[in-house]
Amino acid sequence: MLPACRQFVPRIIGTPMHALRTTTAALALLAAIPASAQGVEEIVVTARQRAEDPQRTPLSLTVLGPEAIERAQVDSIADIATRAPGLVVSDPFGRFNPAPAIRGLTQPGVGEEPSVGFFLDGVYVSGRSSINLFLDDVERIEVLKGPQNALFGRNTFGGAVNLVTRKPGDAVEGQVAGAIGNKGRKEFSASVGGPLVAGKLAARASFALDDYDGFYRNALAGGPEIGAEKSTAAALTLRATPTDRLEALLRVSYAEDRDGQPKGWWLQTNCQQRLNAAGVPAGAFTQYCGEIPEDVPTQAANAEHFGFRRDAWRTALTVNYDLGPATLTSISAANFETNEFNRDNDYSAALIARAGQLTDRHDWSQELRLVSNDDGEPLSWIAGASRYRFDNETERRDFDYVESRVRPGGGTRTAEVTDSWAVYGSLSYRLPLDLTATADLRWQRDEKRFATTALPNVGLSDEWTMWTPRFALSWQATDDALLYASAAKGAKSGGFSTMANILPTERSFDPETNWTYEVGAKTQWLGGRVTANAALFWIDWTDQQVVAVSSGPFTNNNFYTANAAQSRSRGLELELAAAPVEGLDLRAAYTFVDAEFRDYRDTDYFNIPAFAPDGDISGLALPRQSRHQIVASGQYTAALAAGWDGFLGGEWLWQSRQYTENSNLSWIPADGKVNAWVGLEQGGARFTLRVRNLFDDRSAPVAIRFNEPVVVAGRTEFRRAWLVTPADGRTWTVEARWRY
Repeated sequence: MLPACRQFVPRIIGTPMHALRTTTAALALLAAIPASAQGVEEIVVTARQRAEDPQRTPLSLTVLGPEAIERAQVDSIADIATRAPGLVVSDPFGRFNPAPAIRGLTQPGVGEEPSVGFFLDGVYVSGRSSINLFLDDVERIEVLKGPQNALFGRNTFGGAVNLVTRKPGDAVEGQVAGAIGNKGRKEFSASVGGPLVAGKLAARASFALDDYDGFYRNALAGGPEIGAEKSTAAALTLRATPTDRLEALLRVSYAEDRDGQPKGWWLQTNCQQRLNAAGVPAGAFTQYCGEIPEDVPTQAANAEHFGFRRDAWRTALTVNYDLGPATLTSISAANFETNEFNRDNDYSAALIARAGQLTDRHDWSQELRLVSNDDGEPLSWIAGASRYRFDNETERRDFDYVESRVRPGGGTRTAEVTDSWAVYGSLSYRLPLDLTATADLRWQRDEKRFATTALPNVGLSDEWTMWTPRFALSWQATDDALLYASAAKGAKSGGFSTMANILPTERSFDPETNWTYEVGAKTQWLGGRVTANAALFWIDWTDQQVVAVSSGPFTNNNFYTANAAQSRSRGLELELAAAPVEGLDLRAAYTFVDAEFRDYRDTDYFNIPAFAPDGDISGLALPRQSRHQIVASGQYTAALAAGWDGFLGGEWLWQSRQYTENSNLSWIPADGKVNAWVGLEQGGARFTLRVRNLFDDRSAPVAIRFNEPVVVAGRTEFRRAWLVTPADGRTWTVEARWRY
């Protein structure tokens, strides 16, 4: 650890001055805070499977409480990512198949297993195309950085996002809210909760509608809306407390999404021809070199395409029983989802090709957990076991309109089943001098089975056993200062490559693992009116799952996933929150991430001049992650006339450049967006004018290397190109809310 820190310090010194100036200014602000200010919002988290003060939790995490969620109008995982530095979500196809990553641990654009685990009320959300769910009636969002496998399991390789919904209480309460805005924005939500039988049974019901036509217009009449997102969600929660020791929570929710054609356009390659046998560049360009431009061509999609549809039911029963020395928790869950996308794959007015897929999935899980109650004893513990099953069936629906035929691979049906068993535990012991030592450990076995109609005589199966420990030593130096150090192992499950034209030996890939080392400090100042947290981390990533090209004699559908790389990530995380004067709330966060390949020869770069002959890209930065990320926000509330309060707020969301893929030859420029709001409130009534992207920044949020369908001599061919997702420009909404 010490050599890693010695190497790391010079890189921090080399951080761009504009980022350091932001941090310095925030520290200067803290020094000016008067003693009369109120404290910052108090929040309880369950990052370690028990209710804790986040300032006494020895791991790096970002928490969005009720006020922050409402203020920033967070209703998607992309909204979470922009406000939790270190978390990045790449979603080039709208809400279909996003790729989340924490601390630079990006992943290839294939497979159903993300490297960040998402949990809704303690239940794992299965499948990458399911995690981008519409967030409604959420009370708290916890972004846990670093491996969380020991206590959470299920592919929390780089971290976890824990979503906690609102629960019914013992008093009647609820709210009604609505909003309208430009670009067809319409929002409505309503919720009500309270007791049905006093002290014994309570209920909460919620409903939400979010309708957005998209920023760009379709140039073709009758075609789908470009970038439209439309969601409807409803949930019912029952809370039973038949005795003082027993609590049961049953939540049933339904969500329906109807999205239009994802916004996007093709950018042609402009550099790096492959070397021929004589060592001379020849043939088509293989790369795009330079900055991804902001100029957006006309957006178009044919009427034959509808975009993305999703219907999902989620059911969870959580039972807590206080046994005295410990609390027994049982979480039983069943989830069902069907989604389909039908994308105009040429992103143009021409009717060339469709990319389509129908997915039908369901999962169920059972977890039992014993958590010792805090009775003042030096030893605390957790013991748990879980069972999980995930059934995922897909049907490819690709079509070639030029040749009036189903594209190769279209019509292929696949079925994959995951069975997982795990047992886990945690021991914490308070030592003298206010030191606490914690050891967590999980044993997990995953079994997977895979079948496809493309290979009718092939049935694949494999199993993997993973041990994922975590060790931490923390020192509560004072009531307001916690120092800690930890080491944790992360693991992401293995799986199967589904492309048709690969060799049998290329079908299966193993789990990837990392060891993350972290030291941090969590502090409070001036009676809790200021919090200042910092963490340093170092990650060694081995058996990395990356995209490779088959060594067989195939020319299309020949990509597969292989454990062919090693990488390293290191960085710094800072978070500040302060209430300098009554009514003023200020927050700032900064993350520095230095993630690079340490040992990787990318077969796609064989024999191109920049990496000839063997495609060695060791030492290059991992793609789709920013080296620097800053979030700064503030709101001021003051009393006005006639019992009304006025408020004014804003936030600045900035990130440095992101490389689009492994070669680092092309990049998305630094991107800074400002959101602002102003409003009035009295009692339960609140009126808000909100402007997103105030200065109309149009830097593309994501661009990926892909294949563009083109027509050549009456036939459809696929050529290398970059698919660019354009940014939305300035939008506004007027909102009204009544809470009772």
